[in-house]
Amino acid sequence: MNSQGRRTKRPRQPPAASLPFAEILSRVPYRSLCRFRCVSKAWRVLCSHRAIERRVPQTLSGFFHTHHSDGGLRFSNLPGGGAPLVNASLPFLRRRYASVKLEQCSSSLLLCKCRESEEAEECDYVVCNPMTGQWTVLPPIVWQDEEDGEPAYFKVVQPFLGFDPAVPSRFVVFSPLVEVCDDVAIYLSETGRWTRNSEWGDNSEYPSFSAECAFLNGMMHFLHLVIEEPIIAVVDVEGDVCGEIALPEGMEDASSGYSSIGYSQGKLHAWYMHPHYYELCVWVLEDYASEKWTLKHTVDVPELFGRESAEEDCDEEDRTYKYEMFAIHPEHNLIFLTDWKEVNLSYDMDSKEVHLMCTSGDFLGGLPFIPSFADLVVG
Repeated sequence: MNSQGRRTKRPRQPPAASLPFAEILSRVPYRSLCRFRCVSKAWRVLCSHRAIERRVPQTLSGFFHTHHSDGGLRFSNLPGGGAPLVNASLPFLRRRYASVKLEQCSSSLLLCKCRESEEAEECDYVVCNPMTGQWTVLPPIVWQDEEDGEPAYFKVVQPFLGFDPAVPSRFVVFSPLVEVCDDVAIYLSETGRWTRNSEWGDNSEYPSFSAECAFLNGMMHFLHLVIEEPIIAVVDVEGDVCGEIALPEGMEDASSGYSSIGYSQGKLHAWYMHPHYYELCVWVLEDYASEKWTLKHTVDVPELFGRESAEEDCDEEDRTYKYEMFAIHPEHNLIFLTDWKEVNLSYDMDSKEVHLMCTSGDFLGGLPFIPSFADLVVG
């Protein structure tokens, strides 16, 4: 207030781009930016500026997971501690839907199955960005019948979301058309329409959609195990299979153990865990053109959890643990594992250090999440 007791208006905050330290703020990790908001109201306004948020470098910030006690969706930060960076209740969807179930997390976007009431049979599939609150409902699959020209309607069944962090304004969704010889419908966010790919047919060489996939170099990579010789199928955003990558030597029995793929430091990675004594092997595709795989690391998983090797232990107790590597860090040689009973941990393949993330059983497994503030372009 001034000397006459009247409230004076504060000067308006200048645009973020004109501030001399805006460039500095746009280069710090998002988690640090959140801490800076606590300094003062002015800092909160500044650090919440969309122009700065869009430019903040993004990396793995945490995991969506199911809470053990109540089965509700939670978000746990990486590293742990502090208020969750993401409100896992997704309040922007709750305003319309009574039931929201997370089906998939593809880097920065979520695919949710939503119902307007708990008892409703009909559902919407929604793609959303939890950082911006932006969301869109996948439309029905409709196109003209080739024989009579009448519109043919198909349900969206088992949709699979593909998102490339390098192009954060768009996404693609694949939905198998089980009614029509396993054709595939492809939704492109830029057009807002479904197209149909009829070349898949029932050819066993074409992949089935599953969680074992990675979006890299503008292509979806699917680990295809339901064939005699498992492969990694490479699929473009039009749904065309562009190629196949043979699995690394030592991963031939991938269908008999736990295996998956992911990307880290710009390269495709594959891993396999023996189903009996839980030895984990991690490979990296060093040369994409020649399909040259390099064995990056091997580790006895039970030992990471402070237990005896399942291969040497006569007691069957350890064999009841279902160990799994559920994620790899996109920028570091860091992997994440769980025993699906009590413990989640991270393991540094360089330093061989183990960091316990949870020992209570409340946070087991998880879907890795990288925040993005880019606006989606939906046609």
